Amino acid sequence: KQWYQRRVAITAGGATVPVTAANVYDYVRLYTRQKLIGSARPALRAINEGVSDVIPRSSLGGLTAEDLRLMLNGSGEISVDLLKQITQFNNEAGPNEPQEKITKFKKWFWSLVERMSVAEKQELVYFWTSSPALPATEEGFQPVPSITIRPVSDNQLPTANTCISRLYIPLYSSKSALKTKLLIAIKTVGFGFV
Repeated sequence: KQWYQRRVAITAGGATVPVTAANVYDYVRLYTRQKLIGSARPALRAINEGVSDVIPRSSLGGLTAEDLRLMLNGSGEISVDLLKQITQFNNEAGPNEPQEKITKFKKWFWSLVERMSVAEKQELVYFWTSSPALPATEEGFQPVPSITIRPVSDNQLPTANTCISRLYIPLYSSKSALKTKLLIAIKTVGFGFV
């Protein structure tokens, strides 16, 4: 039989109980419960088991729906201070680039991020990590976000490896070039391999 032709008992002995004006309310209530909950039970069980594989059941005790939402989706508010604290920088610009230039470049980057609108910060974090929000806690950053400064090039856009939360940015010659290229990159919605 097709899935829509299958008979399911919504109450014990229900196949032999006729629906009448006296019990139609109970029938509709039980039928609705079966359609909304009973038919989804196998999927809900699988989700429950999957979540339990990743998060110990003991950690979920006492959580509200909002707590769980924050754990799964993070906070929409992008804290630049938090990002500054946890972001690791890797210097691949080359051995001949003075440290002062790298330090100035980092300052340019954070200055631009601080001046971004909320939507632009979310676009940046999405481009960088594939999530438009930050985790609710510092412990939620797995892996820790990092920025790899690449060799000087005003002709290339920043790229990202979202699997490892790594942003690759060429060492641009000016703050203006950094701003222009970064905004182009985060506003270009798409997927590709570089």
